Amino acid sequence: MKRLLAILPILAFVLSLAAPSALAEDYGKCGFNSDCHPGVKCSSGRCADSAGSSCGFDSDCGGGGAKCNSGKCSTAPDGKCSFNSECPGGSCSSGVCKF
Repeated sequence: MKRLLAILPILAFVLSLAAPSALAEDYGKCGFNSDCHPGVKCSSGRCADSAGSSCGFDSDCGGGGAKCNSGKCSTAPDGKCSFNSECPGGSCSSGVCKF
């Protein structure tokens, strides 16, 4: 019993490390704006800056220079950019934001 009690804190720590990575893989699905990156809008169950999503306005994309181009945020994996300024924290290379 003492051995089990000694292992519990270690197990809890290991599980806490695994949880954020599982959540990162699921990014994009949302029910509320708060489920998305700061300032990014949730539309039809998808965060505007995730692959397969859409936007209507630059403000849907979270600010910082991200643009809504042809219904896609420039920062989305399947979005397009023209300038580095459209890729906050990254650069525009061959029409795609690289981070």
